[in-house]
Amino acid sequence: MKRLLPFIFMSLLFIVACENRPKGVLSTGKMEDVLYDYHIMQGIIDQLPDNEKEDKAQNYINAIFAKHGITEDEFESSVIYYNRHAKELHGIYENIKKRYTAINEEIQLVNGNNDMVAIYATGGDTTNLWSSAKLLTLRNKELQNRESFTIHADTSFHRRDQFILTLTPIFFKENRDDYDISLNVGLSVMYKNGKHVGTTRLITGNGIQQITLKAEEGQDIKSVTGFFYYKGKKTMRNLCLIDNISLVRMHEVNSALEVKLDSIKTSIQEKDSLPVDSQERRLTPEEYRLKNQSGELIKIQAAPAVRTPNKYGTRRRSR
Repeated sequence: MKRLLPFIFMSLLFIVACENRPKGVLSTGKMEDVLYDYHIMQGIIDQLPDNEKEDKAQNYINAIFAKHGITEDEFESSVIYYNRHAKELHGIYENIKKRYTAINEEIQLVNGNNDMVAIYATGGDTTNLWSSAKLLTLRNKELQNRESFTIHADTSFHRRDQFILTLTPIFFKENRDDYDISLNVGLSVMYKNGKHVGTTRLITGNGIQQITLKAEEGQDIKSVTGFFYYKGKKTMRNLCLIDNISLVRMHEVNSALEVKLDSIKTSIQEKDSLPVDSQERRLTPEEYRLKNQSGELIKIQAAPAVRTPNKYGTRRRSR
């Protein structure tokens, strides 16, 4: 028992340290509610005309702080704290994601709109290749301002595959008027012959982003690579969260298969219709009713051809 006391004591210290957050730091539940409203408001601000952002942005943010009864300093201190406690921050954003998903589903029921459904409905087989963390935190410090990934191809990769990288960047700014921050995202396809093709996008605002890249027809894929690079001021209050990351691979529908299916469909349609000059014709509704009553198949044949007499009458054979 004495041997276990040090371990029990250290465990209790760890639990107390986790529960006793610094003064002014919001609880996980409170932080979740504030961030939920904060990101919705950021999305609204990003949609404002440029000449209105500066005047209205801070007023909108202050309205959120007033709603939850907190100050801006408390919010920013909480952001710094939870940024250092990745596990708790991840749990907060998992709950926020669930709340956003629930609202999005309600909106889709009303509007009949779903971006991810549209991706999967475009045809072909689809697979989400992303197996890493769906939430990344970047800040402008060496080794902390970038993340990269490499996915090696296997036999399931085909020529002319299409890749769709989806992400939701969330920027935290020390100064609300500071727009000198950005997230550079790249996506590339490497081929077995050493050639590669890629695309990049510079992102400066919050919201869902999709980057699409299609592999070339005559090249075998070796790997798919990409990166996230954050640029901002070197302070703890400036950071970027990248959430809801996915990388969907879509196979192109085989055009030869489409032609074959069209041919089969045409053949079926031709067999389903009888020629006009056929010796048998379709039953009329009355004939079909009589057939069902008698239980015997009524075979209707076309009437024999009748020759029409010459309008000048019959001609006598001359002797």
